[in-house]
Amino acid sequence: MILNRQHSWELHCHSHYSDGQLSCADLLSHAAERGVTDLALTDHDTAAGYRDALTLGWVPAGMNLYPATELSCVWLGRTIHVVGLGMDVHSKAWLAVEQDYIERRLTRFQRICHLLEKAGFTLDVARIEALAGPATPARPHIAQYLVESEQVKTTGHAYKRWLGQGKPGDVKQQWPELAEAVNTITAHGGMAVLAHPHRYSLTWTKCRELLDDFNEAGGVGVEVACVGMHPEKRKFLTNQAQQRHMWVSGGSDFHSPKTSWLKLGAFPDWPRDVPLAKDWLQQRMNSISVSTVSE
Repeated sequence: MILNRQHSWELHCHSHYSDGQLSCADLLSHAAERGVTDLALTDHDTAAGYRDALTLGWVPAGMNLYPATELSCVWLGRTIHVVGLGMDVHSKAWLAVEQDYIERRLTRFQRICHLLEKAGFTLDVARIEALAGPATPARPHIAQYLVESEQVKTTGHAYKRWLGQGKPGDVKQQWPELAEAVNTITAHGGMAVLAHPHRYSLTWTKCRELLDDFNEAGGVGVEVACVGMHPEKRKFLTNQAQQRHMWVSGGSDFHSPKTSWLKLGAFPDWPRDVPLAKDWLQQRMNSISVSTVSE
């Protein structure tokens, strides 16, 4: 068992701009309270929270906030997540990427709503969108609405009976291929990092194959400092990173303060003798003279 400890760096977390429960402002405030001084906000398929935080003054004094995201993609039929660090997220080209993901999510959302209404549910789409806040509405918001409107007892029941795999509201998402997601990140000046590889239930051989394809596409980072990663998996991935000259990253993957085993900034120690993505990110932002520090 690998113990978590509190870090001043956090390279994987989510706000309500995707599927996190805290507002972006509250997330950053919570991070500061926990001693986090450098944070990459990796909301799914968007960097809108980062842009708004800078524009609206949500970054606590003395905190470095870095542009980042966690892009969804597909590899051999599996959904894979790739964290992007340090991209130019203000360009028209990047905003077009985010818009494409929004449209993909909306198409799925509308199809799920249609299927649930066909199954007999009454849905108030405007209310579901309100529950989503700045995020694109998705299954969690539908489940929350079904509980709120007393059409199901719990969100767990909503997934188990209606929204989960193979259920009436199960609609597969049409994500870009892995190579496209990696290229999107690198084309905008960022580092592509394979997110939480231990969650994909891959054999050692398949994991090497994934890393081969990831590297071939231009991916140069892998998350190893992850909560819940088995020591043998961590050792394997660290060795793979060394052999492939990859940067190592990680983080808490924080979504909610209600999840007691996931605390913002708390994750295993960085491995030794491997280059760290946090160092690359710091150098990247310094090199392009972008101020990420709240005045």
